[in-house]
Amino acid sequence: MRYIATHTTIPIPHVYHYGTAAENPTGIGPFIIMDYIDHNQSMCYEVLDRSLPADKPPILDPNISEEKLEYLYAQMANILLQLFSLKFPRIGSLVEEEDKTISVKGRPLIANMSDVAVHTNMPVSVLPKPSQTFATEDEWYSALADLHMAQLSYQHNDAIVDEDEDDARDKYVARQLFRNLVKEKRLFPRTSESDGGFRLFCEDFRPVSALLDEDLKIVGVIDWEFTYVAPAQFSFDPPWWLLLDHPDHWTLGYEDWMKTYEPRLQTFLRVLEAEEKKMAVASLADKVEGLSLTTDGNTDTEIPLSQRMRESWEKRTWMVSLAARKSWSFDYIWWKYLDESYFGPNEDQDHKARLELLSEPQRKLMDPFVARKLEEGKDGEKVNFGDEDSPSLLEELLV
Repeated sequence: MRYIATHTTIPIPHVYHYGTAAENPTGIGPFIIMDYIDHNQSMCYEVLDRSLPADKPPILDPNISEEKLEYLYAQMANILLQLFSLKFPRIGSLVEEEDKTISVKGRPLIANMSDVAVHTNMPVSVLPKPSQTFATEDEWYSALADLHMAQLSYQHNDAIVDEDEDDARDKYVARQLFRNLVKEKRLFPRTSESDGGFRLFCEDFRPVSALLDEDLKIVGVIDWEFTYVAPAQFSFDPPWWLLLDHPDHWTLGYEDWMKTYEPRLQTFLRVLEAEEKKMAVASLADKVEGLSLTTDGNTDTEIPLSQRMRESWEKRTWMVSLAARKSWSFDYIWWKYLDESYFGPNEDQDHKARLELLSEPQRKLMDPFVARKLEEGKDGEKVNFGDEDSPSLLEELLV
């Protein structure tokens, strides 16, 4: 938050102090003390469909005026552009030193990492070390692929649907194929490669985090906990929150979500292009006046973010990023949308047509792994793996 406040014009509340539950003298848990932002409401409340019951996920009002939507989207686009302008040499989390310098010195803290640790029996010792950073995209995608395997390996209850052997094989094969693509550097097409810098990326950035005044102007942005320096591809992907609801939660499924999303994306790309032009003009004016920029900004040689997003949507590269970041969404996205794009026709959209693509060690490990998962599902008890056994349960699968 301090880094963003220093290097952008994004309105960030000042943090005075924070601490763990053990450091909280009131005894009510971990805490943050920061500025209160005087605001009227969050952007989510301003654009949601209020005809829906309160217990339903928020959805963008289908009757919202284009003028209002453009005004709000433009402000969000400006924030994304400013975050995109912040480049770093490694992937990881920002750490503040005693001398107040801030640099990439911690492992990325991502929502999926937290979810896997909370909802499976995986020991945290399996995760990358707290000080581990990543020099290349391939290193990070490899860590994400291994996390998918960890989720399947350590989730004891309900990891396999109805103790279905085919479901267990589907999930095992999908994860091994994904890992193989990463190792072979085939995950992304060459046209989607980064421009050389890693970007500050907030997984949880969305309208509910943007606080508005009475004139619908953003006066504060909160909820930065899942912010880290990530592959540029994550920033290239169109933001899922244009409809407020994630495709995973869309009642009518991915296809209907994409159909509904498309026109909203076109609106967003239009205002994003307008914001890019404004920033380019401002950057040129600063250079003419001899002023130094607080951010890198876009240069004439860089491909505009709007163009990157359009490419990601049209080629469905965003699905690769989504699959990489979400273990519980991975299987559906893989077999429904990704498998055939990498390996050709697969009539049944399952593992049977892909067994020959696994290495010999991967094929040998599959039967005993599937047997273990089916046995775990029968007893309904949560297994406590000892520290000595925990890493080996995963390591034997990472071949």
